[in-house]
Amino acid sequence: MSSINSQFWPLFFLFFLAWQLPRGVFTCTPADRSALSGFSDSLDAGIAAWPGGGGGAVNSSFDCCRWPGVHCRLFGASELRVVRLDLAGRGLAGGLNLQGGSLARLEKLSFLNLSLNSLHGPIPPELLLRMPRLRVLDLSHNSFTGELGDAAGSSDPGYSELVHLDVSFNSLSVLRDGVFRRLPRLRNFSEESNLLAGTVPHTLSSCSELEHLNMENNSLHGALDLNFTRLPRLRAVRLGWNLLRGRIPASLSHCRHLRVVNLRRNFLSGPVPSALRRLQSLAFFNVGNNSITGIAQALQVLQDCRALSVLILTMNFHGEEMPAGGDGGDAGGVRGFPRLQLLGIASCALRGAVPPWLRTSAHLTVLDLSWNRLTGTVPPWLGGFDALYRIDLSGNALTGDIPLALTRLKSLAAGDDMKASQQKLRLSDYGVRLYNWHVDRGELCVNILNLSCNALSGPIPATLASLQALDLSHNELAGEIPASLTGLTFLSCFDVSYNRLRGVIPNVSQFSTFPCSSFAGNPGLHGEYCDGDALGRAGTGANGWWSYDTVGEIFGLPFLLGFADGLVVTVLFAYVMSPYQRTLQGKVGVARN
Repeated sequence: MSSINSQFWPLFFLFFLAWQLPRGVFTCTPADRSALSGFSDSLDAGIAAWPGGGGGAVNSSFDCCRWPGVHCRLFGASELRVVRLDLAGRGLAGGLNLQGGSLARLEKLSFLNLSLNSLHGPIPPELLLRMPRLRVLDLSHNSFTGELGDAAGSSDPGYSELVHLDVSFNSLSVLRDGVFRRLPRLRNFSEESNLLAGTVPHTLSSCSELEHLNMENNSLHGALDLNFTRLPRLRAVRLGWNLLRGRIPASLSHCRHLRVVNLRRNFLSGPVPSALRRLQSLAFFNVGNNSITGIAQALQVLQDCRALSVLILTMNFHGEEMPAGGDGGDAGGVRGFPRLQLLGIASCALRGAVPPWLRTSAHLTVLDLSWNRLTGTVPPWLGGFDALYRIDLSGNALTGDIPLALTRLKSLAAGDDMKASQQKLRLSDYGVRLYNWHVDRGELCVNILNLSCNALSGPIPATLASLQALDLSHNELAGEIPASLTGLTFLSCFDVSYNRLRGVIPNVSQFSTFPCSSFAGNPGLHGEYCDGDALGRAGTGANGWWSYDTVGEIFGLPFLLGFADGLVVTVLFAYVMSPYQRTLQGKVGVARN
């Protein structure tokens, strides 16, 4: 033991002295400094705060490890080498030219982030295939064009150690099929919002360690002919907003760790494969805006995915019957979804009634069954959910009174604000963006009850929870507007137009700020600043909030909210909808995974 200590302590002492030496004793190698300077010089303007760069203060340090965005690590006894280069959002402009070496000469570089800049031109193949230690490459949110991969370099036998590759939000138009054969370690790949055409490369299945695949918002077409059996680690597949056709691949069932499937807005057809019931980790499933058939089978299969929290089936199953539920295995054999938090089955023209199997979804927070052909009454048991804060049953043929139980939802009560905010669904938990001009962190937070465009009758309930948006327009409601509604201080959107209401329009609190279109179509209503027979505002939709043909989508349906201190300011919810034009102009910030 003493001999070991006698050998250990001198080494420990030398190591301690090395860390106590003044900064600057160790500096980056001349080769790394030259490579970084060459990269800066190759841009349209030098990198700000680097030697020779523009933009105010200049860093004249000889040690490139002190330059902004440069991170070094000690190799051996005294060799500092550049291992990370993080220049995201630093105003870089120009092309990436690696012909003379520059970045390719950074032999120890493992992390390169050039995202959120104004770089353009082609992506040099050397970045992908000839930097042996590079594991993370982020070139997203630039203006790169051309192809990803190198057609002429297919004879190069080299392999890359890249684990993370993000080239999303550029203008790339070609994805070379062979590039994935040389990326055997790839785990995360994103090429979202480019100009890609062609099919999904079948060689992606050669990346056996792939966990996250994102190629949303392109023009990919043809069948989804990817062998998912060779991707056992896949956790998320996002191929929405493309032109894909054919069936949902049954081979997805072999991806036992799969949590997110987002295939919205394609041209997929046929039933949901029965094999998908094996996906016991599946939490998010969105095939909205396709041509999927067989709602009974879809629900019977997906109810066996015990972790399912978000289910979007909007704009499929046109004209089919909503399964009522049952214990057998026939078309009605839907038991329910115990862990479901969000359900969107809208714009399907479904016949039937509000399904009773919804009662098993005790954690439901958002329910959208709008724009179907559902009949019957609004079931009182909808008021028994503890967390439900957004209900949209508009555009159906529901009749009868508005159940009092529905107006007293616990999640909408003023005293439960804290509890409700904790329970509200965070779409970002599933790697899905939610664009909302008034809400941060990807939360749906507006308490909404929308029963518009039905055939409901009876009075407006005098007692309502602390709603922020209430739409009862285009029904057969009668009686007066309850004076008690003026106490809803959080109410920012209100529409009772085109009913059979009478009496005085309240002119206090928030009601003094609502437009006359909120009360139009009720000849018996009158008020200080408008009458109930006034015409709605030109350009508004049936209920004054939205127009089916002109506004965005929530769960694949149009939905526009009024907001902001009593003034009707349009706020657009676009559920998982990219705001990026195909030209990728006008980039805005997005929540990243």
